[in-house]
Amino acid sequence: MKIPKSVYRKRVEKVQELMEKEGIDAFLVLSLENYRYFTGDVRKQPRMIIPANDEPFLIVFDSEKEEAEGKTGFEAKTYRSLPDMMKHIVAFMNSLGENPTIAVEMEFSTPAFLLERFRIMNPHVEVVDAKQIVAPLRKYKDEYELELMRKAGKLADIAMEKVLDVLKPGVSEREVANEVEYYIRKKGAERIAFPMFVNSGERSLWLHGLATDKKIEEGDLVLIDIGPVYEGYCADIARTFVVGKATEEQKRAHSAYVELQEKVVEMIEEEKNEISILEIERRNEEFMKVKGFGDFYVKGFLHGIGLNFEETPFPTIFPEDLREVVEERMTLSVGHSVLSIRGVGGFRVEDTIYVGEKVEFLTTFTKELLEV
Repeated sequence: MKIPKSVYRKRVEKVQELMEKEGIDAFLVLSLENYRYFTGDVRKQPRMIIPANDEPFLIVFDSEKEEAEGKTGFEAKTYRSLPDMMKHIVAFMNSLGENPTIAVEMEFSTPAFLLERFRIMNPHVEVVDAKQIVAPLRKYKDEYELELMRKAGKLADIAMEKVLDVLKPGVSEREVANEVEYYIRKKGAERIAFPMFVNSGERSLWLHGLATDKKIEEGDLVLIDIGPVYEGYCADIARTFVVGKATEEQKRAHSAYVELQEKVVEMIEEEKNEISILEIERRNEEFMKVKGFGDFYVKGFLHGIGLNFEETPFPTIFPEDLREVVEERMTLSVGHSVLSIRGVGGFRVEDTIYVGEKVEFLTTFTKELLEV
């Protein structure tokens, strides 16, 4: 999908408005996700500076200048070595005068050593977290972003259909993951957002997951979680399978999880723009107690999703995000936490939704506890 350059220009203008409001002199963009959000371009080592009151510019390898400027419409300063790159950054920081305030991404995308080197080279600069100026923009999706996420959601559904083809006794978790990832890449996925979960048997109880060389056995409960990426945008889907026949206890736990997800979606639909994530979690705990699974409920049932597979609201990492109200134009992953019951198994049914006038499911694969 071709997004007009004017859309990216408008995003830059909005972040500059927030920077002025927060007293931030410039925003140093280091992550691919934010670089893509503000430019529409893709670089291996993205570098962009957005001043609060001046024209943004890119910092790119010399031979990439014409291409980068043509794709983004922004001026690019060039380098042929790391010292060259740093000269541009330091010179700009010095041009801001005494004690400027610079916003830098402080989530997963910025290594601590890089942030520390920046501080060493710019000792007069006050560094603040860019979340305060980026999250208020990125947590709401425009029509272009929503369409890309719909396509990512379709790829997530296709991935689960492929799981049905390859999941069987005797194959390894890693074989399942490799087959599914290869298949959805052929179908148009740019990549997957995180290593695919294929958690079988006792490993279905895990809080997080991955795929190992463990062989899947008859009777295993298998929790699958995958996040296809389409043109930068993620979808997230998780489903629970049984290799063989499910027990009555497994059916009861899985049914409770599906009903919980349905209740959360109802809350969002009926109380959007009013209900906080904290209130949703409180009601979730009450519901699972009634169902007999109160001791097994894990907080963190929903989070934001977009260019990152987990983004604002992101309460599993940033507790303050529990105060976030679920609002229209948000895209959320609903069903993030595992219902982990020793002796029974681990259960998850996770979908990507868009909060519009009605809730739209971007992932639609069946929620049944499938026996394969």
